[in-house]
Amino acid sequence: MYVDAGTLHLPWDKINFTDRPWASRPETVDEVGSIYTIQGFDLNFAGVIIGPSIDYDPATNRIVVHPDRFEDQEAFRRRSDIADLTGARIDVVLHTLNILLKRGRMGLGIYACQPRLRRRLRELG
Repeated sequence: MYVDAGTLHLPWDKINFTDRPWASRPETVDEVGSIYTIQGFDLNFAGVIIGPSIDYDPATNRIVVHPDRFEDQEAFRRRSDIADLTGARIDVVLHTLNILLKRGRMGLGIYACQPRLRRRLRELG
């Protein structure tokens, strides 16, 4: 499976059949990882793709989360104990973004899938 974002076309993180974590293997510089593959790592440089579940509302000048566009199919699998699934999805999206944006120690690149958010980030940059 490949991840396409703007001009980026790279393979999604491959299954790790080694004892060495994905983020510490040199060949993964040419792959796209996830919150799961970089847990516990601080990277020198990180690139974060802000997925379709996060957008920008120009009327309120705020970030908005669309839980119906949440793509992590594993996050809530077999979790019938969550009463407010929509709220839980929003929390996970925001928490994940918070973590990912803090991974690059020396630099961070950001690409937003949603055009309004991408434009707003360029304006702020």
